Amino acid sequence: MKFIIAQILGAIGYSLLAYSYFKKKKKEILFIQILAYIGFTTHYYLLNAKSGTVCNILGFIALILIYLFSNNEKKKKILVLILIPLLIAMSFLSYENIFSIFPVFACLITFISFLSKDENKIRFIGIISALCWLIYAIIYMSYSAIIFEIIIIISTIIAYIKNKN
Repeated sequence: MKFIIAQILGAIGYSLLAYSYFKKKKKEILFIQILAYIGFTTHYYLLNAKSGTVCNILGFIALILIYLFSNNEKKKKILVLILIPLLIAMSFLSYENIFSIFPVFACLITFISFLSKDENKIRFIGIISALCWLIYAIIYMSYSAIIFEIIIIISTIIAYIKNKN
């Protein structure tokens, strides 16, 4: 039963994430993504995937802070400088196996992408991040994540190629 609830929460989280991109205002997008991260965190927690849980908690915190400070570039840089060492420290505490590296690396490059103004660089980082999460999702049998990450990878590759020039 716990496994089924985990899959449902994962599907809800990914559905909220997809829905957020249809919103027009940045604050609305971020707010819905905050709700999605609650689903992701609970999803990976129920799957006993410690690294995925920790990375989603940090992603949740990052989204809240970006939501609060979205117009301040200096605060975003400080946020990244705080989140990276925190992520590294938390990754040691939540280490389960070699596959724990994948969500940590995905989060690390995503945090770094917060500083970029180059949309195609952000898309490329998104592809790498989604590949890392896909591998992790396969290992922990997160079926909702597997489906969503494949969709993200395909759509982001198309967007990357389309906007390359």
